[in-house]
Amino acid sequence: HVGLRHREGSPQSDQGQHRPSCSFSAARGMAPSCVDSEWGRVAVAGSGFMADGYDLYIIGQVERVLAVEFECSKGTLRTDCLTTDEFKAYTSALSSAALFGAVVGQLLFGTLADRLGRRFIFITTACLIIIGSFASACVMELGGGPGMLLTQLVIARGLLGFGIGGEYPLSATICAEGTAPRRRGTLMSLVFANQGLGYLLSAVLMLALAYAEVPNAYMWRIALAFGGIVPMISLYFRMQMHESEDYTKIAAAREAGDKGVDILLTVRRYAWHLVGTAGNWFLFDIVFYANSLFNAEVTSIIRVGPGGLKSDMLRTLIIVLIMLPGYFVGVALINKLGRKNVQIQGYANMILWFSICGFFFPYMRANAPALFLIVYGLTFFFSNFGANLTTYVIPGEIYPTQAKATLHGMSAASGKMGAFVGSIAMPYVTGLPATTEGLQNAFFVCAGLAAAGLVLTIFLTPRYGPNDLIPEKGETVAFAPLYFQRKTTQKYWADKDGVVSSSDDESEAVEDTEARDSD
Repeated sequence: HVGLRHREGSPQSDQGQHRPSCSFSAARGMAPSCVDSEWGRVAVAGSGFMADGYDLYIIGQVERVLAVEFECSKGTLRTDCLTTDEFKAYTSALSSAALFGAVVGQLLFGTLADRLGRRFIFITTACLIIIGSFASACVMELGGGPGMLLTQLVIARGLLGFGIGGEYPLSATICAEGTAPRRRGTLMSLVFANQGLGYLLSAVLMLALAYAEVPNAYMWRIALAFGGIVPMISLYFRMQMHESEDYTKIAAAREAGDKGVDILLTVRRYAWHLVGTAGNWFLFDIVFYANSLFNAEVTSIIRVGPGGLKSDMLRTLIIVLIMLPGYFVGVALINKLGRKNVQIQGYANMILWFSICGFFFPYMRANAPALFLIVYGLTFFFSNFGANLTTYVIPGEIYPTQAKATLHGMSAASGKMGAFVGSIAMPYVTGLPATTEGLQNAFFVCAGLAAAGLVLTIFLTPRYGPNDLIPEKGETVAFAPLYFQRKTTQKYWADKDGVVSSSDDESEAVEDTEARDSD
Protein backbone atom coordinates (compact mmCIF):
# COMPACT_ATOMS: atom_id res chain seq x y z
CA HIS A 1 0.00 0.00 0.00
CA VAL A 2 1.84 3.03 -1.33
CA GLY A 3 3.66 5.16 1.19
CA LEU A 4 1.36 4.60 4.18
CA ARG A 5 3.32 2.12 6.24
CA HIS A 6 3.87 2.91 9.93
CA ARG A 7 7.49 3.91 10.34
CA GLU A 8 9.75 3.90 13.35
CA GLY A 9 10.17 7.36 14.77
CA SER A 10 6.92 8.72 13.33
CA PRO A 11 4.39 10.46 15.56
CA GLN A 12 2.46 7.17 15.64
CA SER A 13 5.14 5.71 17.87
CA ASP A 14 7.20 6.93 20.77
CA GLN A 15 10.14 4.82 19.60
CA GLY A 16 12.95 6.90 18.18
CA GLN A 17 11.02 10.08 18.68
CA HIS A 18 13.69 12.53 19.72
CA ARG A 19 13.04 16.11 18.76
CA PRO A 20 15.43 19.01 19.29
CA SER A 21 14.80 21.73 21.80
CA CYS A 22 13.96 25.26 20.69
CA SER A 23 17.08 26.24 18.81
CA PHE A 24 17.71 27.84 15.46
CA SER A 25 18.55 25.81 12.40
CA ALA A 26 20.24 27.17 9.31
CA ALA A 27 18.75 24.32 7.33
CA ARG A 28 15.31 25.62 8.15
CA GLY A 29 16.02 29.22 7.39
CA MET A 30 16.79 30.15 10.99
CA ALA A 31 13.37 28.98 12.11
CA PRO A 32 12.85 27.56 15.60
CA SER A 33 13.32 23.81 15.13
CA CYS A 34 10.85 23.07 17.95
CA VAL A 35 7.87 24.28 15.91
CA ASP A 36 7.41 20.80 14.40
CA SER A 37 7.76 19.01 17.73
CA GLU A 38 4.73 17.78 19.67
CA TRP A 39 4.75 20.70 22.08
CA GLY A 40 5.54 23.14 19.30
CA ARG A 41 2.44 22.08 17.39
CA VAL A 42 0.35 22.19 20.55
CA ALA A 43 1.57 25.72 21.30
CA VAL A 44 0.90 27.05 17.81
CA ALA A 45 -2.50 25.34 17.46
CA GLY A 46 -3.41 26.32 21.02
CA SER A 47 -2.58 29.98 20.46
CA GLY A 48 -4.92 29.98 17.48
CA PHE A 49 -7.69 28.42 19.53
CA MET A 50 -7.12 30.97 22.29
CA ALA A 51 -7.74 33.71 19.73
CA ASP A 52 -10.84 31.88 18.52
CA GLY A 53 -12.25 31.64 22.04
CA TYR A 54 -11.46 35.30 22.64
CA ASP A 55 -13.07 36.53 19.42
CA LEU A 56 -16.23 34.46 19.79
CA TYR A 57 -16.75 35.42 23.44
CA ILE A 58 -15.81 39.10 23.29
CA ILE A 59 -18.69 40.07 21.04
CA GLY A 60 -21.30 39.53 23.76
CA GLN A 61 -19.47 41.96 26.03
CA VAL A 62 -18.89 44.41 23.18
CA GLU A 63 -22.61 44.41 22.42
CA ARG A 64 -23.30 45.66 25.96
CA VAL A 65 -20.95 48.59 25.36
CA LEU A 66 -22.49 49.29 21.96
CA ALA A 67 -25.94 49.27 23.55
CA VAL A 68 -24.89 51.99 25.99
CA GLU A 69 -23.45 54.02 23.12
CA PHE A 70 -26.14 53.58 20.46
CA GLU A 71 -29.41 52.30 21.98
CA CYS A 72 -31.95 54.99 22.91
CA SER A 73 -33.29 53.12 25.93
CA LYS A 74 -29.80 52.87 27.50
CA GLY A 75 -29.51 56.62 28.07
CA THR A 76 -27.33 57.63 25.12
CA LEU A 77 -27.35 61.34 24.27
CA ARG A 78 -27.22 60.73 20.53
CA THR A 79 -30.15 62.07 18.54
CA ASP A 80 -29.73 59.35 15.88
CA CYS A 81 -29.81 56.51 18.40
CA LEU A 82 -31.39 53.14 17.61
CA THR A 83 -34.61 51.78 19.07
CA THR A 84 -34.43 48.58 21.11
CA ASP A 85 -35.84 46.53 18.23
CA GLU A 86 -33.44 48.08 15.73
CA PHE A 87 -30.45 47.43 17.97
CA LYS A 88 -31.50 43.82 18.63
CA ALA A 89 -31.79 43.28 14.88
CA TYR A 90 -28.18 44.40 14.44
CA THR A 91 -26.87 42.31 17.35
CA SER A 92 -28.70 39.28 15.98
CA ALA A 93 -27.04 39.91 12.61
CA LEU A 94 -23.65 40.17 14.34
CA SER A 95 -24.08 36.75 15.94
CA SER A 96 -25.45 35.19 12.77
CA ALA A 97 -22.65 36.60 10.59
CA ALA A 98 -19.92 35.07 12.76
CA LEU A 99 -21.71 31.71 12.90
CA PHE A 100 -22.43 31.67 9.16
CA GLY A 101 -18.83 32.60 8.40
CA ALA A 102 -17.62 29.85 10.73
CA VAL A 103 -19.78 27.19 9.04
CA VAL A 104 -18.46 28.14 5.60
CA GLY A 105 -14.88 28.25 6.91
CA GLN A 106 -15.13 24.86 8.60
CA LEU A 107 -16.48 23.17 5.48
CA LEU A 108 -14.26 24.93 2.95
CA PHE A 109 -10.94 25.03 4.78
CA GLY A 110 -11.39 21.52 6.17
CA THR A 111 -11.83 20.20 2.65
CA LEU A 112 -8.98 22.28 1.22
CA ALA A 113 -6.60 21.20 3.98
CA ASP A 114 -6.99 17.57 2.89
CA ARG A 115 -6.23 18.51 -0.71
CA LEU A 116 -3.72 21.37 -0.55
CA GLY A 117 -2.00 20.68 2.75
CA ARG A 118 -2.35 21.88 6.32
CA ARG A 119 0.37 24.54 6.43
CA PHE A 120 -0.92 26.86 3.68
CA ILE A 121 -4.51 26.75 4.94
CA PHE A 122 -3.39 27.28 8.55
CA ILE A 123 -1.56 30.43 7.47
CA THR A 124 -4.60 31.59 5.50
CA THR A 125 -6.99 31.24 8.44
CA ALA A 126 -4.65 33.24 10.70
CA CYS A 127 -4.53 36.04 8.12
CA LEU A 128 -8.32 36.13 7.91
CA ILE A 129 -8.62 36.38 11.69
CA ILE A 130 -6.09 39.21 11.80
CA ILE A 131 -7.84 41.13 9.01
CA GLY A 132 -11.29 40.49 10.48
CA SER A 133 -10.24 41.60 13.97
CA PHE A 134 -8.68 44.88 12.88
CA ALA A 135 -11.45 45.56 10.36
CA SER A 136 -13.98 45.14 13.19
CA ALA A 137 -12.16 47.76 15.24
CA CYS A 138 -11.93 50.24 12.35
CA VAL A 139 -15.56 50.45 11.26
CA MET A 140 -16.90 54.01 10.83
CA GLU A 141 -20.24 55.73 10.53
CA LEU A 142 -19.35 57.53 7.26
CA GLY A 143 -22.28 59.87 7.69
CA GLY A 144 -24.73 57.00 7.98
CA GLY A 145 -25.05 56.95 11.75
CA PRO A 146 -24.93 53.88 14.00
CA GLY A 147 -26.67 51.74 11.39
CA MET A 148 -23.83 52.19 8.90
CA LEU A 149 -21.22 51.40 11.54
CA LEU A 150 -23.00 48.26 12.71
CA THR A 151 -23.55 47.08 9.13
CA GLN A 152 -19.81 47.27 8.52
CA LEU A 153 -19.23 45.44 11.79
CA VAL A 154 -21.53 42.63 10.65
CA ILE A 155 -19.45 42.22 7.46
CA ALA A 156 -16.17 42.28 9.37
CA ARG A 157 -17.46 39.72 11.88
CA GLY A 158 -18.51 37.47 9.02
CA LEU A 159 -14.95 37.58 7.65
CA LEU A 160 -13.58 36.92 11.12
CA GLY A 161 -15.94 33.95 11.56
CA PHE A 162 -14.77 32.61 8.20
CA GLY A 163 -11.20 32.45 9.48
CA ILE A 164 -12.20 31.12 12.90
CA GLY A 165 -14.17 28.33 11.25
CA GLY A 166 -11.05 27.10 9.51
CA GLU A 167 -9.15 26.98 12.79
CA TYR A 168 -11.31 24.15 14.14
CA PRO A 169 -10.37 21.37 11.68
CA LEU A 170 -6.84 22.74 11.16
CA SER A 171 -5.86 22.97 14.83
CA ALA A 172 -7.25 19.50 15.56
CA THR A 173 -5.61 17.93 12.51
CA ILE A 174 -2.21 19.53 13.02
CA CYS A 175 -2.11 18.50 16.67
CA ALA A 176 -3.40 14.97 16.04
CA GLU A 177 -0.93 14.26 13.24
CA GLY A 178 2.04 15.58 15.20
CA THR A 179 1.58 13.62 18.45
CA ALA A 180 1.97 10.01 19.53
CA PRO A 181 -1.25 8.06 20.25
CA ARG A 182 -0.76 7.72 24.00
CA ARG A 183 -0.45 11.52 24.38
CA ARG A 184 -2.72 12.61 21.57
CA GLY A 185 -5.96 12.89 23.53
CA THR A 186 -4.32 14.83 26.34
CA LEU A 187 -2.50 17.22 24.02
CA MET A 188 -5.56 17.81 21.83
CA SER A 189 -7.52 18.53 25.01
CA LEU A 190 -4.84 21.00 25.99
CA VAL A 191 -5.20 22.75 22.62
CA PHE A 192 -8.95 22.96 23.14
CA ALA A 193 -8.52 24.25 26.70
CA ASN A 194 -7.01 27.39 25.18
CA GLN A 195 -10.57 28.29 24.21
CA GLY A 196 -11.29 28.74 27.90
CA LEU A 197 -8.16 30.86 28.28
CA GLY A 198 -9.48 33.01 25.42
CA TYR A 199 -12.74 33.46 27.33
CA LEU A 200 -10.78 34.43 30.42
CA LEU A 201 -8.63 36.89 28.48
CA SER A 202 -11.72 38.60 27.04
CA ALA A 203 -13.41 38.85 30.44
CA VAL A 204 -10.29 40.22 32.17
CA LEU A 205 -9.59 42.74 29.41
CA MET A 206 -13.16 44.09 29.37
CA LEU A 207 -13.21 44.33 33.16
CA ALA A 208 -9.90 46.20 33.15
CA LEU A 209 -11.13 48.61 30.47
CA ALA A 210 -14.36 49.20 32.37
CA TYR A 211 -12.61 49.92 35.67
CA ALA A 212 -10.04 52.11 33.90
CA GLU A 213 -13.07 54.09 32.69
CA VAL A 214 -11.95 53.99 29.09
CA PRO A 215 -14.56 55.85 27.00
CA ASN A 216 -17.11 53.52 25.43
CA ALA A 217 -16.18 54.67 21.92
CA TYR A 218 -12.63 53.36 22.48
CA MET A 219 -13.39 50.41 24.76
CA TRP A 220 -15.11 48.22 22.20
CA ARG A 221 -12.60 49.08 19.47
CA ILE A 222 -9.66 48.14 21.69
CA ALA A 223 -11.38 44.89 22.64
CA LEU A 224 -12.06 43.88 19.03
CA ALA A 225 -8.58 44.86 17.78
CA PHE A 226 -6.91 42.88 20.56
CA GLY A 227 -8.29 39.69 19.00
CA GLY A 228 -5.80 40.05 16.15
CA ILE A 229 -2.68 40.26 18.30
CA VAL A 230 -2.29 36.59 19.23
CA PRO A 231 -2.73 35.39 15.61
CA MET A 232 -0.15 37.97 14.51
CA ILE A 233 2.35 36.49 16.94
CA SER A 234 1.59 32.91 15.91
CA LEU A 235 1.64 33.68 12.17
CA TYR A 236 5.43 33.60 12.00
CA PHE A 237 5.56 30.18 13.64
CA ARG A 238 2.84 28.83 11.36
CA MET A 239 4.95 29.86 8.40
CA GLN A 240 7.87 27.79 9.76
CA MET A 241 5.81 24.62 10.21
CA HIS A 242 6.17 21.66 7.87
CA GLU A 243 3.57 19.20 6.68
CA SER A 244 3.14 16.20 8.94
CA GLU A 245 4.73 12.90 7.99
CA ASP A 246 1.28 11.31 7.67
CA TYR A 247 0.05 13.98 5.24
CA THR A 248 3.25 13.74 3.22
CA LYS A 249 2.69 10.00 2.80
CA ILE A 250 -0.94 10.55 1.83
CA ALA A 251 0.08 13.11 -0.79
CA ALA A 252 2.58 10.64 -2.24
CA ALA A 253 -0.05 7.92 -2.31
CA ARG A 254 -2.45 10.22 -4.16
CA GLU A 255 0.17 11.01 -6.77
CA ALA A 256 0.70 7.27 -7.22
CA GLY A 257 -3.03 6.80 -7.90
CA ASP A 258 -3.75 4.86 -4.70
CA LYS A 259 -7.53 4.44 -4.33
CA GLY A 260 -7.18 3.79 -0.62
CA VAL A 261 -6.72 7.51 0.09
CA ASP A 262 -9.78 8.67 -1.81
CA ILE A 263 -11.67 11.21 0.34
CA LEU A 264 -15.18 10.28 -0.79
CA LEU A 265 -14.50 6.60 -0.18
CA THR A 266 -13.27 7.41 3.30
CA VAL A 267 -16.30 9.58 4.05
CA ARG A 268 -18.57 6.72 2.99
CA ARG A 269 -16.67 4.28 5.17
CA TYR A 270 -17.04 6.53 8.22
CA ALA A 271 -20.63 7.62 7.48
CA TRP A 272 -22.08 6.38 10.79
CA HIS A 273 -19.19 7.85 12.74
CA LEU A 274 -19.92 11.19 11.06
CA VAL A 275 -23.56 10.99 12.15
CA GLY A 276 -22.28 10.55 15.69
CA THR A 277 -19.63 13.30 15.72
CA ALA A 278 -21.71 15.82 13.74
CA GLY A 279 -24.95 14.98 15.55
CA ASN A 280 -23.41 15.33 19.00
CA TRP A 281 -21.75 18.61 18.10
CA PHE A 282 -25.07 19.90 16.70
CA LEU A 283 -27.05 19.02 19.84
CA PHE A 284 -24.39 20.22 22.23
CA ASP A 285 -23.92 23.61 20.58
CA ILE A 286 -27.64 24.30 20.69
CA VAL A 287 -27.34 24.02 24.46
CA PHE A 288 -23.97 25.73 24.84
CA TYR A 289 -24.68 28.80 22.72
CA ALA A 290 -28.31 29.11 23.79
CA ASN A 291 -27.14 28.99 27.40
CA SER A 292 -24.78 31.89 26.74
CA LEU A 293 -27.69 33.94 25.38
CA PHE A 294 -29.66 33.94 28.60
CA ASN A 295 -26.86 33.76 31.17
CA ALA A 296 -26.92 37.56 31.53
CA GLU A 297 -30.54 37.37 32.74
CA VAL A 298 -29.72 34.45 35.01
CA THR A 299 -26.62 35.98 36.60
CA SER A 300 -28.28 39.40 37.04
CA ILE A 301 -29.57 38.09 40.38
CA ILE A 302 -26.00 38.34 41.72
CA ARG A 303 -25.30 41.80 43.11
CA VAL A 304 -21.66 42.63 42.51
CA GLY A 305 -19.76 45.79 41.73
CA PRO A 306 -20.92 49.38 41.50
CA GLY A 307 -23.48 48.74 38.77
CA GLY A 308 -23.57 49.43 35.04
CA LEU A 309 -20.92 47.98 32.73
CA LYS A 310 -18.54 47.29 35.61
CA SER A 311 -21.02 44.92 37.25
CA ASP A 312 -21.82 43.29 33.89
CA MET A 313 -18.14 42.57 33.29
CA LEU A 314 -17.67 41.26 36.83
CA ARG A 315 -20.54 38.81 36.41
CA THR A 316 -19.07 37.66 33.10
CA LEU A 317 -15.71 37.04 34.77
CA ILE A 318 -17.39 35.04 37.55
CA ILE A 319 -19.07 32.74 35.00
CA VAL A 320 -15.78 32.26 33.13
CA LEU A 321 -13.94 31.39 36.34
CA ILE A 322 -16.61 28.81 37.16
CA MET A 323 -16.46 27.16 33.72
CA LEU A 324 -12.67 27.30 33.27
CA PRO A 325 -11.67 24.39 35.58
CA GLY A 326 -13.78 21.99 33.49
CA TYR A 327 -11.37 22.34 30.57
CA PHE A 328 -8.34 21.33 32.61
CA VAL A 329 -10.10 18.54 34.51
CA GLY A 330 -10.85 17.17 31.05
CA VAL A 331 -7.18 17.46 30.07
CA ALA A 332 -6.18 15.50 33.20
CA LEU A 333 -8.80 12.75 32.94
CA ILE A 334 -9.55 12.16 29.25
CA ASN A 335 -7.02 9.30 28.98
CA LYS A 336 -7.92 7.80 32.35
CA LEU A 337 -11.69 7.81 31.83
CA GLY A 338 -11.76 7.44 28.06
CA ARG A 339 -13.32 9.74 25.48
CA LYS A 340 -16.73 8.10 25.40
CA ASN A 341 -17.00 7.96 29.19
CA VAL A 342 -16.11 11.64 29.50
CA GLN A 343 -18.83 12.52 27.00
CA ILE A 344 -21.40 10.30 28.72
CA GLN A 345 -20.76 11.65 32.22
CA GLY A 346 -20.77 15.21 30.86
CA TYR A 347 -24.22 14.77 29.33
CA ALA A 348 -25.51 12.97 32.44
CA ASN A 349 -24.39 15.82 34.69
CA MET A 350 -25.84 18.41 32.33
CA ILE A 351 -29.20 16.63 32.55
CA LEU A 352 -28.98 16.64 36.35
CA TRP A 353 -27.92 20.25 36.89
CA PHE A 354 -30.14 21.77 34.19
CA SER A 355 -33.09 19.88 35.68
CA ILE A 356 -32.28 21.20 39.17
CA CYS A 357 -32.10 24.72 37.71
CA GLY A 358 -35.46 24.22 36.04
CA PHE A 359 -37.27 22.90 39.11
CA PHE A 360 -35.76 25.21 41.75
CA PHE A 361 -34.92 28.42 39.85
CA PRO A 362 -37.71 30.58 41.39
CA TYR A 363 -36.91 29.44 44.95
CA MET A 364 -33.12 29.75 44.65
CA ARG A 365 -33.41 33.07 42.83
CA ALA A 366 -35.35 34.54 45.74
CA ASN A 367 -33.70 32.80 48.69
CA ALA A 368 -30.29 31.44 47.72
CA PRO A 369 -28.81 33.32 44.74
CA ALA A 370 -25.23 32.27 45.57
CA LEU A 371 -26.28 28.60 45.64
CA PHE A 372 -28.03 29.02 42.32
CA LEU A 373 -24.89 30.53 40.79
CA ILE A 374 -22.94 27.44 41.87
CA VAL A 375 -25.56 25.05 40.46
CA TYR A 376 -25.82 27.01 37.23
CA GLY A 377 -22.04 27.17 36.99
CA LEU A 378 -21.87 23.38 37.18
CA THR A 379 -23.77 23.19 33.87
CA PHE A 380 -20.81 25.02 32.30
CA PHE A 381 -18.25 22.95 34.21
CA PHE A 382 -19.65 19.65 32.96
CA SER A 383 -20.14 21.06 29.49
CA ASN A 384 -16.40 21.70 29.28
CA PHE A 385 -15.50 18.51 31.16
CA GLY A 386 -17.73 16.65 28.75
CA ALA A 387 -19.12 17.12 25.27
CA ASN A 388 -17.57 20.53 24.60
CA LEU A 389 -14.16 18.86 24.87
CA THR A 390 -14.87 15.46 23.34
CA THR A 391 -16.80 16.71 20.30
CA TYR A 392 -13.54 18.42 19.33
CA VAL A 393 -11.13 15.61 20.27
CA ILE A 394 -12.95 12.51 18.96
CA PRO A 395 -13.23 13.52 15.27
CA GLY A 396 -9.63 14.68 15.40
CA GLU A 397 -8.52 11.22 16.52
CA ILE A 398 -10.71 8.64 14.81
CA TYR A 399 -10.67 9.85 11.21
CA PRO A 400 -7.74 8.94 8.93
CA THR A 401 -5.36 11.53 7.54
CA GLN A 402 -6.76 11.57 4.00
CA ALA A 403 -10.12 12.91 5.25
CA LYS A 404 -9.38 14.04 8.82
CA ALA A 405 -9.77 17.80 8.25
CA THR A 406 -12.79 17.30 5.98
CA LEU A 407 -14.70 15.15 8.46
CA HIS A 408 -13.66 17.26 11.44
CA GLY A 409 -14.78 20.37 9.55
CA MET A 410 -18.14 18.79 8.72
CA SER A 411 -18.63 17.85 12.37
CA ALA A 412 -17.68 21.33 13.58
CA ALA A 413 -19.92 22.98 10.96
CA SER A 414 -22.81 20.91 12.23
CA GLY A 415 -22.07 22.32 15.69
CA LYS A 416 -22.17 25.91 14.47
CA MET A 417 -25.46 25.20 12.70
CA GLY A 418 -26.74 23.97 16.06
CA ALA A 419 -25.54 27.22 17.62
CA PHE A 420 -27.46 29.13 14.96
CA VAL A 421 -30.61 27.11 15.68
CA GLY A 422 -30.21 27.74 19.40
CA SER A 423 -29.68 31.47 18.98
CA ILE A 424 -32.83 31.73 16.85
CA ALA A 425 -35.10 29.40 18.83
CA MET A 426 -34.14 30.06 22.46
CA PRO A 427 -35.62 33.59 22.69
CA TYR A 428 -39.01 32.04 21.88
CA VAL A 429 -38.52 29.69 24.83
CA THR A 430 -37.34 32.27 27.37
CA GLY A 431 -39.64 35.01 26.14
CA LEU A 432 -38.70 38.56 25.12
CA PRO A 433 -37.83 39.86 27.63
CA ALA A 434 -37.02 36.65 29.49
CA THR A 435 -39.49 35.62 32.19
CA THR A 436 -39.01 33.31 35.17
CA GLU A 437 -41.24 30.68 33.59
CA GLY A 438 -39.44 31.10 30.26
CA LEU A 439 -36.05 30.56 31.88
CA GLN A 440 -37.35 27.44 33.61
CA ASN A 441 -38.54 26.13 30.25
CA ALA A 442 -35.12 26.89 28.76
CA PHE A 443 -33.39 24.85 31.48
CA PHE A 444 -35.68 21.88 30.78
CA VAL A 445 -35.09 22.18 27.01
CA CYS A 446 -31.31 22.12 27.64
CA ALA A 447 -31.70 19.03 29.83
CA GLY A 448 -33.74 17.33 27.09
CA LEU A 449 -31.14 18.10 24.43
CA ALA A 450 -28.41 16.73 26.70
CA ALA A 451 -30.46 13.53 27.05
CA ALA A 452 -30.66 13.25 23.25
CA GLY A 453 -26.89 13.71 23.07
CA LEU A 454 -26.42 10.97 25.66
CA VAL A 455 -28.43 8.50 23.58
CA LEU A 456 -26.55 9.45 20.41
CA THR A 457 -23.23 9.00 22.22
CA ILE A 458 -24.12 5.52 23.45
CA PHE A 459 -24.97 4.23 19.97
CA LEU A 460 -22.83 6.28 17.56
CA THR A 461 -19.61 7.10 19.42
CA PRO A 462 -16.87 4.47 19.32
CA ARG A 463 -15.27 3.26 22.53
CA TYR A 464 -11.51 3.28 22.05
CA GLY A 465 -8.24 3.94 23.83
CA PRO A 466 -5.02 5.47 22.53
CA ASN A 467 -3.51 2.12 21.49
CA ASP A 468 -6.64 1.17 19.54
CA LEU A 469 -5.83 3.86 16.97
CA ILE A 470 -2.26 2.70 16.26
CA PRO A 471 -2.43 1.92 12.54
CA GLU A 472 -2.13 -1.41 10.83
CA LYS A 473 -0.45 -1.78 7.45
CA GLY A 474 -1.57 0.72 4.85
CA GLU A 475 -3.27 3.17 7.22
CA THR A 476 -2.59 6.30 9.23
CA VAL A 477 -5.27 5.63 11.88
CA ALA A 478 -6.76 2.27 12.81
CA PHE A 479 -10.52 1.92 12.31
CA ALA A 480 -12.43 2.35 15.60
CA PRO A 481 -15.71 0.43 15.10
CA LEU A 482 -19.03 1.41 16.57
CA TYR A 483 -20.79 -1.15 18.74
CA PHE A 484 -22.82 -2.64 15.87
CA GLN A 485 -19.74 -2.71 13.60
CA ARG A 486 -17.51 -4.81 15.85
CA LYS A 487 -18.14 -7.99 13.89
CA THR A 488 -17.17 -6.23 10.68
CA THR A 489 -13.40 -6.21 10.57
CA GLN A 490 -11.35 -3.47 9.07
CA LYS A 491 -9.96 -5.95 6.52
CA TYR A 492 -13.49 -6.70 5.30
CA TRP A 493 -14.16 -3.03 4.64
CA ALA A 494 -10.82 -2.59 2.90
CA ASP A 495 -11.17 -5.69 0.71
CA LYS A 496 -14.74 -4.79 -0.18
CA ASP A 497 -13.62 -1.45 -1.55
CA GLY A 498 -10.51 -2.83 -3.20
CA VAL A 499 -8.19 -0.86 -0.94
CA VAL A 500 -5.74 -3.29 0.63
CA SER A 501 -3.21 -5.19 -1.39
CA SER A 502 -2.22 -8.63 -0.14
CA SER A 503 1.31 -8.16 -1.42
CA ASP A 504 2.67 -6.61 1.81
CA ASP A 505 5.57 -8.77 2.86
CA GLU A 506 6.21 -10.22 6.29
CA SER A 507 8.94 -7.73 7.14
CA GLU A 508 6.46 -4.89 6.84
CA ALA A 509 4.03 -6.72 9.10
CA VAL A 510 6.76 -7.27 11.69
CA GLU A 511 7.75 -3.61 11.50
CA ASP A 512 4.14 -2.55 12.11
CA THR A 513 3.80 -4.95 15.04
CA GLU A 514 6.99 -3.71 16.65
CA ALA A 515 5.88 -0.11 16.24
CA ARG A 516 2.50 -0.94 17.80
CA ASP A 517 4.18 -2.71 20.72
CA SER A 518 6.46 0.26 21.35
CA ASP A 519 3.44 2.33 22.38
